Amino acid sequence: MDVRTRPLLGEIEKYWTRRAESYSDVVRYEMGHDNEQRWMDAVTAELPRAHYPRVLDIGTGPGFFAVALAKRGYEVTAVDYTQAMLEKAMENAGDLRGCIDFYRMDAQNLDFADSCFDAIVTRNLTWNLENPQKAYREWRRVLRQGGVLLNFDAGWYSYLYDDEKRAEFQRDRETVAELGVKDFNDYPEGAIMEDISKNLILSRLQRPQADVWMAESAGFSSVTVDPNIGERVWDEDEKINYVSTPMFMLRAEK
Repeated sequence: MDVRTRPLLGEIEKYWTRRAESYSDVVRYEMGHDNEQRWMDAVTAELPRAHYPRVLDIGTGPGFFAVALAKRGYEVTAVDYTQAMLEKAMENAGDLRGCIDFYRMDAQNLDFADSCFDAIVTRNLTWNLENPQKAYREWRRVLRQGGVLLNFDAGWYSYLYDDEKRAEFQRDRETVAELGVKDFNDYPEGAIMEDISKNLILSRLQRPQADVWMAESAGFSSVTVDPNIGERVWDEDEKINYVSTPMFMLRAEK
């Protein structure tokens, strides 16, 4: 893919290239604590149960889902558009590196045949896609009939276009400071991603309502949402940071 014809994609890639090291630090922390088990309890409960399915982790980043699922015996393929993220994912996989197939790939243009995966998992990906509607169509295409999509995300930058959300976001920052908790929104690249997010469609839309519509329009069936999955998978510091931005889990079937 020539990023000269998609300049926003190029900016997103540059951002995540710069963030690869610090984001990998976050993932390694999760892998070393009970965060991983909470996430896997939520994910594996929703995956097809007849056998260990072939799972596609889209937007794997530093490999959290890919590594955690491979540990549990799943056949995992992991993709990310940012090469630096894939390198961190392979590093984090350690001895499990040979159990995971890693590919550099655009989530909106997957280089896989139709109907080749039993399940798809994504985390914190959809919000920073140029064309999430196209992504949902692609994800359905590569799923086998009866396959399951699990999309974990939140309206991360909705405060840019919603005054009420902006006020709630600012209250979260004040609460974090009062409680002496690390502010996950205070990092050197934060302003850069805010600027990028002003040009991303999902920053402007109500979520997860927009995601439900996109999934159904893409042809998914049985689309359901758990609007507060964060209460099950986040640790206490995350819950304090993200009161105004609850994580949802969208589950859909082909």
